[in-house]
Amino acid sequence: MRVLSLNFTALMRKLYLILMFLPCLAWSQVGGSSTYSFLNQVSSARVAGQGGNAIANTANDINFGLYNPALLIPDMSGQFSFSYVDFLSDISFLDMAYAHHWDSVGTFSAQVQFFDYGEFDRTNVIGIKQGTFTGSDLAINFGYGYQLDSNWSFGASMRIINSVYDTWSSWGLAWNAGVNYQIPHRRIVMSLLMKNAGFQLNPYADESEPLPFELQFGISNRFEHMPLRWQITLEQLETFDLRYTDPNRFTLNQFTGEVEENYPSIWNNLLRHVVVGVEFAPSESFNLQFGYSFRRRQELNLSTRRTVAGFSVGGGLKIYKFYLHYSRNMYHIAGSANQITLRTNFEEFKSK
Repeated sequence: MRVLSLNFTALMRKLYLILMFLPCLAWSQVGGSSTYSFLNQVSSARVAGQGGNAIANTANDINFGLYNPALLIPDMSGQFSFSYVDFLSDISFLDMAYAHHWDSVGTFSAQVQFFDYGEFDRTNVIGIKQGTFTGSDLAINFGYGYQLDSNWSFGASMRIINSVYDTWSSWGLAWNAGVNYQIPHRRIVMSLLMKNAGFQLNPYADESEPLPFELQFGISNRFEHMPLRWQITLEQLETFDLRYTDPNRFTLNQFTGEVEENYPSIWNNLLRHVVVGVEFAPSESFNLQFGYSFRRRQELNLSTRRTVAGFSVGGGLKIYKFYLHYSRNMYHIAGSANQITLRTNFEEFKSK
């Protein structure tokens, strides 16, 4: 039992790094209160470049429909996407997805996500190495989107989850559901999304844990005479207060000698729900993204030096019949994530 305890401790250390830097995790009062936190990770470079959240972007890209199934549209039929994320340490993510549309039925998507956390040293009670073990997460996602008319569209998806950390394993199910409303002549899009509603089929131990349930609302607008779309996403709407007491942030009163906590203000808390994204897309062959997450910066910035925590940038280019997207997401001075996505449409390769 003591050997298992050491293995579990080593595993938790690396998982702690993951929880510290994943861009869309629920922090403070919501952080650490659920399992399968990897479900909030965004693998798509184009989405990640816009702050890690783009639920109201109606561009013809399957990657938007993977995170908000209401954005799955008929034009995505035949699209295939592959994403790779070079994360901290030896952690990496893989993502493959495909979409197909059936007339009068709707648009379907299938996605496979694999999260590899690398190897861990297995030691005995006195620290002698006795081999290695691994940790990984797998999710298989099936999505469906239906475009009712030029204004309304709906969608839902289901994830089958398998998580394995050495001898501990767990299975679960999670559902996403979204509704999308557009005003075409004003180029305005509004989306409401429910994420990760589900449960564990079998837990790691005897006690079941909740999934990282979340409600989001997004709005975006594309300028009439400029190829620029801005968007604002409100995260964690089901949890109002995202603040917490940071023991490292305090001041010493020079007159009384008392320690005074620098607890975030109510306005600081409100902004922690906000993610801002901008995409410049003058054509289908070229685009640039910029994003900013206020909460990510508040949680990962350092008071002792200036950092770029919370910012993300990206860009995409079409080469022949392939779209190549890259983004860099700045989390902390300890490291950033490089994300690459390759997308194509198999329908374009069919002989005419």
